[in-house]
Amino acid sequence: MLQILLNRDDYVSAWLQSKIPGISFHDCKAIGIIKNQKLIAGVVYHNLRDGQIEASIAVTDKNWANKTILYALFAYPFKQCNCHRILVTVRDNNNKSIKLAKRLGFKHEGKLRQMFPPHDAVLLGMLRSECKWLNIKENKKWENLDQQPPQYQTQTS
Repeated sequence: MLQILLNRDDYVSAWLQSKIPGISFHDCKAIGIIKNQKLIAGVVYHNLRDGQIEASIAVTDKNWANKTILYALFAYPFKQCNCHRILVTVRDNNNKSIKLAKRLGFKHEGKLRQMFPPHDAVLLGMLRSECKWLNIKENKKWENLDQQPPQYQTQTS
């Protein structure tokens, strides 16, 4: 069974920092995914500005998500924070992460030359109108989260 871990921003962001070399988070919100009492995935939301938020993700188990979890991961930035876009930045040689982002619905937007010397960074973005995870019928039970911050809720699936 998968569980959503909320209101543990420091714990989840520290776990992500241990999985993504050279990254650090300040003033962030995080959502973790627990399986068999172990953190197997996490998303850290950071750098909220002008309707855009950046997201960083790490996954250690191929069965890390279901539709309910994906709804929660995208409801936070798009519904709770009222963002119109999410941005992810990936090292250009990290093909697994680029593939994951594209499977989630992110679109290639450009690159930053030598962002991770000697490697470039790939920029991938998703607009709220492009997010397929917010329109799934089984996720209507999460609609009450529009009124309460998800960091104060706990949901299992």
